[in-house]
Amino acid sequence: MNKRAWKPFVAPKSDHDRQFGLHPLDAPDEIFGPLAGFVAIWRGKCQGASLPAWSAFDFYDFGGWHGWIHVDEMVSDDPFEMRCRLWGTELTDRLGIDETGKPLSLSPAIVERDLIRFYSNILRLPVIGTNVGMVSSYGRVSEWTVVKLPCPGNGREPDVILSCSLQGEALSFGPEYLLTGR
Repeated sequence: MNKRAWKPFVAPKSDHDRQFGLHPLDAPDEIFGPLAGFVAIWRGKCQGASLPAWSAFDFYDFGGWHGWIHVDEMVSDDPFEMRCRLWGTELTDRLGIDETGKPLSLSPAIVERDLIRFYSNILRLPVIGTNVGMVSSYGRVSEWTVVKLPCPGNGREPDVILSCSLQGEALSFGPEYLLTGR
């Protein structure tokens, strides 16, 4: 796990009233509130200091979370691009769009300031990412908390982001659990 010294960081709220945060890999599960159980599933697949490979997960690992999960895979480093491999049915129902198979550059969320840098930092550092607050980029306004977890997909380096989103009151994080972006 990541034992580097970090400075507190959270991206300022965007025009869409959303914050993007970076957290050390060993941040306590409980800081992720209702998503703590999801983080614990991911952490349970870690092998010592190694991140869990995407292939280590099984459909049944995510009982109760299925409709809220989304998985993005990096398809290009320069320019940075990801493609959504899986978009949960609850997300489709609540946001009104199915992102499965679509590139990040064509997602309605691309209007969010610093989104590309946020995704890139999760994979390159690697770290746990969160975005919290009001989401309006999908044409509907609602409050969300999202946790994003790095996983190697096709090698040793992380190139997949396993995410879970919950609609409702957004979490807030103390500076002791936030890192500097690069």
